Amino acid sequence: MNIDDYRRGMDQILPDKKLKERIMSQKHTKKRTPVRRMVNGLLAAALAVACLFTVALAASPELRTAVLSFFRIEEREQVPSGGVTSDGPDISNAEIGQLVKAQYIKMDSYQYGFSGGLLHHLTWSEDGRILEDAKFWQVRDNELIPVEVDMRTSQVDIMFKGLHYQGEFWWFIHEGQLDYFTADNRAWDEEGEHAWDWNFSLIPGRTDVLLLRLSTGTQMEYREHPLLYHLDTGATEDLFAGLDPDVLAGSDGAIWSDNFQMALITGRASEEFPNGREWLYDRETGTLTDVRTLGGMGADMAAFADDDTLILYGSSYDENDMLQAMTFYAYDIPSGRVTKTLDQTPYYRDRDEDPNGVMTFGSRCVLISEEGQVQVVDLKTGDRTLLGGFTFQKGDDFMISPSGNKLLYFSMDPNADGLGISRIGVADLEKGVFFAFDREGYENLDEGGIGWDDDNTVSIRASTLDNETHYLLVYQF
Repeated sequence: MNIDDYRRGMDQILPDKKLKERIMSQKHTKKRTPVRRMVNGLLAAALAVACLFTVALAASPELRTAVLSFFRIEEREQVPSGGVTSDGPDISNAEIGQLVKAQYIKMDSYQYGFSGGLLHHLTWSEDGRILEDAKFWQVRDNELIPVEVDMRTSQVDIMFKGLHYQGEFWWFIHEGQLDYFTADNRAWDEEGEHAWDWNFSLIPGRTDVLLLRLSTGTQMEYREHPLLYHLDTGATEDLFAGLDPDVLAGSDGAIWSDNFQMALITGRASEEFPNGREWLYDRETGTLTDVRTLGGMGADMAAFADDDTLILYGSSYDENDMLQAMTFYAYDIPSGRVTKTLDQTPYYRDRDEDPNGVMTFGSRCVLISEEGQVQVVDLKTGDRTLLGGFTFQKGDDFMISPSGNKLLYFSMDPNADGLGISRIGVADLEKGVFFAFDREGYENLDEGGIGWDDDNTVSIRASTLDNETHYLLVYQF
């Protein structure tokens, strides 16, 4: 397994319930617990920027509630199991209740992966640095159809803050989608004490650039600096050019608006700010604004709803600095207008005996009552969607689709190896449909990750209990 396989696998691992990690995951940023520190002189600059906004607190919106009626598909899924019967991948399919199409891809090696709509098999050199061969297939009905791609090789060769970041990567564009592969590019100093690395992320809707992160350190010492890598020329563009370096020195990462004109930079915790800090950075103007000053709400973090709207998160803590409740505001960036959309709502913790409260997903949240009633709340508008006829139970979880128009529901068996997913369902918030089906035979697999591939497709990575056979289970809703 190379580092690229690992990173793609991590993207499908269940999101942690920690609030910031849920927010960070919306832009495919590495999931980490936020730790921040104060930057001298920053507050004065932030207040100067804040004066550019006209602050007005709007009345809470008139709430509109839609109802989705839950129904369970009577037909149960028969989860496949068993050893590989032939060399290479094999595929079978099923239809569950005439509503869900399932495709089961059986593989004899962990070197297979699935990204950009294609199944791939990668062969790396012995040292894991060179991609020697790559095979691709398109999954169609009950067939794996070989696909030829125009694979290209490019280089990263950058001196940054006295460190040399270098290595090859491979990329291609197929049917309008960009995909890439990298080896393990981490380097260490002679003493083996200090590490530096680089990695890429895809930018939704873009095929001409990749987001390049130059990083140093590991765990609590991890720092990163983002650049745009232009594939046609190999040139890089510093996204934080001119920004006070002390800000980045105290940051553990950033999430970006879709147009990459603004970023939310998270700062590490300090004695003065035990819950951390966050800043809104405008690339066009070069201005930096403390999120706490936006709208005068004192919010300690935010998320992008769209290029012009932030969701401000106001948090309440107990005497042990444990998050207890949250208040949400929609903040219109051009006008500074603020609208409260959800007030003083308990925060969800799955370790509780009867978990309830709010799960956050960027600009939406799932609100679970003490009785198990579930509502999906649009944190920009305040509109709610009730999942009628459904009762949330411990072991249940949700995951929002890339565009935010669907909600994946799944239930996990704590006695199974791996995730032990006993039930899967989808709530389509636009079509007003919510259904789920039970699964049989999941206990014969070790299911390691579940996630959205696109707005209509969910996949599960799994292996047999002896780890000899690997599966990709693909569901189309």
